Amino acid sequence: MKRGATREEIIRTTQELISRNGIRAVRVDEIAQTLGISKRTLYTMFADKNELVNACLDEMGRSIRRRISGYRRLRATSLQKTFRLTNEYIDSLYLVDSCFLNDVKQKLAYAEQYAEHRVVWDKELTSMLESCQQDGFILTDLNAEAFAGRLVSSLYEMRINQASREELQLICRALLRGVATQEGIDLIDRS
Repeated sequence: MKRGATREEIIRTTQELISRNGIRAVRVDEIAQTLGISKRTLYTMFADKNELVNACLDEMGRSIRRRISGYRRLRATSLQKTFRLTNEYIDSLYLVDSCFLNDVKQKLAYAEQYAEHRVVWDKELTSMLESCQQDGFILTDLNAEAFAGRLVSSLYEMRINQASREELQLICRALLRGVATQEGIDLIDRS
């Protein structure tokens, strides 16, 4: 048995387990056993499983925000950045099993993190779409905020319902092409 585990090791290990198996499927016993520590040690750092899962979700959120900030600094057109951002969102949905996404969405204890993650993606995509509108790539009469929210929500639901990554990418491309100006369509078709 290991002497102990740091808070970061516990979060990292738990994050791997819940991402792969879903939140409901992972038990505190399994986490402790994987780390080679007692449940008592685990409970000295986290009051309960929900607190531990929330810490994991917080860490996942920080990681996502770091990756998103990198897209803002890219030297690319606003439309190219938008596609990269949507691909990043799709990729993030496939870093975890669909049962994990369903657990996060449905369990009240994680509702706050679910809402925060949604806000991050919605706001960033809205901002990118507004940049595309200013640059003449997306139709100006599009409500960017509403479109971003619907797109993020649709992709999330499709992932929960076992759609493939390629299906999500094709749907996303088709929807963005559908709201693009002729200049935007030409750029999309060339890429």
